[in-house]
Amino acid sequence: MSVTIVVGGQYGSEGKGKVVALLAKESTSPWLVRCGGPNSGHTVTIDGKPVIMRQVPSCSEPDKATFCVAAGCVVDEEILLRELDLLKIPRERIIVDPRSVLVTEEDRMAEAGSLVRIGSTCSGTGAALLRRMSRAKDVRLSKDSAAIKARCRVETVATLLHSRIEDGGDIIVEGTQGFALSLLHGPDYPYVTSRDTTAAGFAMEIGLSPRQIDKIVMVIRTFPIRVAGTSGPFANEFSWEHIQAISGAPQVLPEYTSVTKRLRRVARFDLDLVKLACNYNCPTSLAVMGLDRLDYANTGLTAIDALTSKAHVFLTQIEQATDIPIEFIGTGFGTFDVIHALVPTIKTDSHG
Repeated sequence: MSVTIVVGGQYGSEGKGKVVALLAKESTSPWLVRCGGPNSGHTVTIDGKPVIMRQVPSCSEPDKATFCVAAGCVVDEEILLRELDLLKIPRERIIVDPRSVLVTEEDRMAEAGSLVRIGSTCSGTGAALLRRMSRAKDVRLSKDSAAIKARCRVETVATLLHSRIEDGGDIIVEGTQGFALSLLHGPDYPYVTSRDTTAAGFAMEIGLSPRQIDKIVMVIRTFPIRVAGTSGPFANEFSWEHIQAISGAPQVLPEYTSVTKRLRRVARFDLDLVKLACNYNCPTSLAVMGLDRLDYANTGLTAIDALTSKAHVFLTQIEQATDIPIEFIGTGFGTFDVIHALVPTIKTDSHG
């Protein structure tokens, strides 16, 4: 039994959905818990095809998991129901907390100006959270949705998770966004998201005590990305053409946001930001994604000994700087383009 939180260590889109899917694959009957809202999408490989999930937690084998949408979530009814249809999730295996707040068309319209101001995805997530905090009588929660009650178990997620822990089951919490976008702790306010994005914040959203958490996996990328436009300061920002030159890839391979389909901004690795994120999240292990971006020769590798010397140097530097073991090494865009082997922590001289 274990309770694991997967958290982002940069500006989001680090590969959290990939890690959640990999962890879920190791469990016979995992309970997966989604935090956040439809403003962020996580990509996972199902039956050999990439699938973007915005409400349902990531899982490469959806037929064996129980899916939970936590009390702290913002829910878009249409997106949720569409994903249930896509994954063919039966009612008994999807649990939506009655206290999660519903997005309205007015919420989406209210965020239109945020696209220019802070690079918002305009999903209505932030506006819905504002309405929830207003405690107005007309705020709709998931318990007020006939459509959701017809398709999902509308039950208190925290109570069920407490029972699951007592029974010795596996729980994997899928965090949203990344540390640098935390409303409370992000370094570039107001260019942040509408909630806290630390492991402690996610534990709070789902109703667990920090003492109930066994593992925290923090996911980072070799080259961090931000959403397009006026999304805030971005140290050492450069172009996708630079990535091609660094990696030796045969062509430029830009990335686009899964929700808005806008070209992502990209920058050089910022070790100071990663160390700061480690201080706030205290991860038990790291997942480092994008070794193929560092050197194209790493693409698709599944054995650590096959990695290039450039990759080994990069991983060693991260372990020396953070003193945290690396558990997952991503070598491509697919969920299973990964090396899953806990790399022995390399100590510096100062540690003896």
